[in-house]
Amino acid sequence: MIIRILLVVFISAASAICYLAGYARLMSGLLIGFGSLISLFFGILFVIPEESRELWFPIYGEGAGWPFFLLALLLAGIAGLLFSKKEERPPQESFSGLHVQYFIGGFFTQLLSVFLPALLWFPSDDKRLSLDAATLGMHVFAGTCLYLLGTVAALYLFYKASKGVAPSYPDLMRRIVLALFSVVHFDKMPAFVAFLLIYSPETRIIYPLIAALAMSAYIPVGFFLLKLSWQSEKAE
Repeated sequence: MIIRILLVVFISAASAICYLAGYARLMSGLLIGFGSLISLFFGILFVIPEESRELWFPIYGEGAGWPFFLLALLLAGIAGLLFSKKEERPPQESFSGLHVQYFIGGFFTQLLSVFLPALLWFPSDDKRLSLDAATLGMHVFAGTCLYLLGTVAALYLFYKASKGVAPSYPDLMRRIVLALFSVVHFDKMPAFVAFLLIYSPETRIIYPLIAALAMSAYIPVGFFLLKLSWQSEKAE
């Protein structure tokens, strides 16, 4: 367990250092590429027969793999677009406390977008036994839609926070936003939520299509990283 914690800390620190050092496109490409690989992995899981799947990654139940394959292709395209010769003039706003408020608001909005839907994703045992499967599925779908809306709202606030510039450090807030966004692994939240929705060894109730919908949060995350990375590179 200690080794795992140290690995997570090391990866977080490495991503933050890359962003702060100005390697925005490279680091964002790796993060978006990770989302593409995870989508591909989930798609392959649902292609493999269930009896063979349990030998190395037990997911109980069947599902369609094509939504994950499609998402993997879209994310690969976003990662490729990241390294195009696109030039974009970053918006300029004098740094103020408002940008700090935007950043704090984005941080807590992102947290709430995961913890509030969890009340719908994981009902109590009594509620799970009293409700039929269709109603439970609707609750999970509503929770996922809430998660997507919260993620988009958080990205908007983070983007507003990134506009703050200072004369001596014109790119500082963009780098800080990108660094802290990766340090707390907000970019990997879609994969985490999708995993929770397809891995349920206790109840063996999974939601593959809703999990694919949750993974689609990687698309706004990918464009967010792309836009800020273009601006950071231009500012250099």
